[in-house]
Amino acid sequence: MARKIILVVASLTLVIAGAALYLTVSKPAASASNATTVYVATGDLGPGTRAASLTDVQLQKMQVASNLVPPNALTNLSQVADLQTSVPVFKGQILMTRMFSKTATTGGLSIPPGTNAVTVQLSDGGRVAGFVQPGSKVVVYQSSTQIGGSGTVVLQSAQVIAVGPTTATGKAADGTVSNKSVATALITLALTPRDSVKVVGRDGLYLGLLPS
Repeated sequence: MARKIILVVASLTLVIAGAALYLTVSKPAASASNATTVYVATGDLGPGTRAASLTDVQLQKMQVASNLVPPNALTNLSQVADLQTSVPVFKGQILMTRMFSKTATTGGLSIPPGTNAVTVQLSDGGRVAGFVQPGSKVVVYQSSTQIGGSGTVVLQSAQVIAVGPTTATGKAADGTVSNKSVATALITLALTPRDSVKVVGRDGLYLGLLPS
């Protein structure tokens, strides 16, 4: 009787060991089938790095369990094929789709490719009573007092990328000097070099807000 009990216990032990071995061997296969490919930066990437130019030297593919993949993780480079990094990416970071955009962030400004940031000083009236905000599309005018006769359109369309705080100055936006404090604000536009020379150094500029 004791011998039979020993045999039964031994058999159960073998069954349990076999089951454990099966689970151990089969588990990686199950994990692999539920894995998602993500991309990790192998070195620092500066703003403005085009996704199309990234190589295997700069990126490393990693398999991560699908339930552990962060939201918006980049899983295929085709997702950002025409974009560039808009923020610094540091070594070891998982690349996220939100790290890419059509513009690059430089010194806190998002400057569209092919343009530069140009700042002009405007009165409250010149910036549509303060309704001009970053992202606004505007027409740029010059007042008639500066050019004689009627005013003129300086730029048909420009993008506002930054709006500075309103400050008090003794010089109005049209260039006239007064003993009274005049409220003005610095507005930064993204302009091509050719358009930039049309506004640099000009007084009496006014913005017209375009539909968004």
